[in-house]
Amino acid sequence: MIPATYIPNLITCARIIAVPFFVWLLIDHQYERALLLLLLMGLSDALDGFLARCYGWKTTLGSYLDPIADKVMLLVVYVAFAAFEWVPWWLTAVVVARDAILMIGAVYYHYSTSQLKMEPSSISKINTFVQIILAITLVYHQVTQLHPFLLNMLMTLVVYTTIISGYQYVTQWYARAEKIHVNNISQR
Repeated sequence: MIPATYIPNLITCARIIAVPFFVWLLIDHQYERALLLLLLMGLSDALDGFLARCYGWKTTLGSYLDPIADKVMLLVVYVAFAAFEWVPWWLTAVVVARDAILMIGAVYYHYSTSQLKMEPSSISKINTFVQIILAITLVYHQVTQLHPFLLNMLMTLVVYTTIISGYQYVTQWYARAEKIHVNNISQR
């Protein structure tokens, strides 16, 4: 029997496994099924976090796996959307660049401070939510044509939240690293 603490991690792994199936459904023009799968992937992101928090099923693995699953899901989805010309490549580049900068920053922070606690900020959670909403809306747009204003508004919101959350992470990690560096010097 699987321990209950593993349930959020299993849900997270299922989200990662679902990504190629989602892309295949898009390629095959099965937009209704792709929409359903994307909704399930988005809900699974909320569900695994809810279970981990509310039932105390948090694990160290889960604290790393959940953001990785979010990044895999959203990066692949946005690259696919750009390839299908549903979003401009520059928007996908902003999403990818932010995550690349965060990964490089996290590695640098870890190696310069020997610490790394994965804590998503409020704006980062909003950014992930907005990216998922845009993704769902874009797939839904393939089923039922939506007004371009709505799509443009959501794309603009994704760009702003992506840039703001990236900036916030970089400045927070820099400030923490500087504080740790100063404390290490003062302890010598």
